[in-house]
Amino acid sequence: MKIFYSLLFIITFSFAQFDIMGYDTRSEEVLKTFDVEPEFLNNEYFVDVKNTFLSDARQDYLLTKFKNGYEFIPTLKEMFLKEGIPQEFLYLAMIESGFSLTAKSSKRATGMWQFMPKTAKSLGLEINAQIDERKDPIKSTKAAITYLKTLKESFGKWYLAAIAYNCGDGRLRRAIDEAGSDSLSVLLDPEIKYIPLESRMYIRKILSVSLMFHNVHTLKKSNYDYFLNRGANSLLASIEVPSATSLHKIASQVGLSLADLKSYNPQFKRNMTPTQAKTYSVYMPYQFLARYKAKTQNQEKMQVKSYLVHRVGKGETIHSIAKRYGVSSKRITQYNAIKNANSLSINQEIIIPLDKGKA
Repeated sequence: MKIFYSLLFIITFSFAQFDIMGYDTRSEEVLKTFDVEPEFLNNEYFVDVKNTFLSDARQDYLLTKFKNGYEFIPTLKEMFLKEGIPQEFLYLAMIESGFSLTAKSSKRATGMWQFMPKTAKSLGLEINAQIDERKDPIKSTKAAITYLKTLKESFGKWYLAAIAYNCGDGRLRRAIDEAGSDSLSVLLDPEIKYIPLESRMYIRKILSVSLMFHNVHTLKKSNYDYFLNRGANSLLASIEVPSATSLHKIASQVGLSLADLKSYNPQFKRNMTPTQAKTYSVYMPYQFLARYKAKTQNQEKMQVKSYLVHRVGKGETIHSIAKRYGVSSKRITQYNAIKNANSLSINQEIIIPLDKGKA
């Protein structure tokens, strides 16, 4: 009997060391949302990657990123909930960008969801000299949802959709054909290497982070257990304004600085909404919406600015352009968010505001 209890103690202790976070039914439920079999929790390479990746410093970093994304995350949750997307895919955005709307990769992927230009445009996101909707928190998330649902329909399982999001559907399809299986354990084989190392690590990291954010002990230890009860009610408000509307004016109306308003709207490359479409969405924290409505309640809609679009010619400067139109150089640089007035390029589009108000 003593031998039995000794063996039981050794086995229990071994499993405690095997995974510092511990596995329970909650962990199995997390994996099920990705269509991953619970047995994968004991996959040797997964456990090794998880325990190595989720160092104390990395856990603190991820928890801080989640906390800093407070104003965006409930909105994303609400959007996922409506479209039937597992909310654990939030951690895909965390792995991709740390919830940064302005994140850029060395491969030209941009935004929270790290879309390449070609993929973004195929999903209906606009990218031009005045706007980059990969940085739009709502439109880029709608595009990510569309893309993930398409990949899920194509491959049938959420973990395959996540892998395809990283390496491309064509690359994953070839891997499945070569492996003769779509089993996660098979596809992640470190010896045969059916899919690229980046993609093998990618899905392991998403699963690891998902488990971490559902682990009560880990969250309580860092005083972040309130994350478990964070709802899906949007904290982000959206207003519709006409083209060529000054962001400075909107910021003044709601009591935000221009920099703060632009932090919620990095999709706009200038300090105004673009000139192409009739209206644009501008985002702000929900608590500022009432103030905006109060400021504009006597206006049917904000008036469209008078403006011209000037294409820079050879030898032209901000000063010469300003002189030509009778507008101050400062006003032009403010409107176009030009940081270096001496670095204009030929054929660059410059918006010339013709009204006499502030930018």
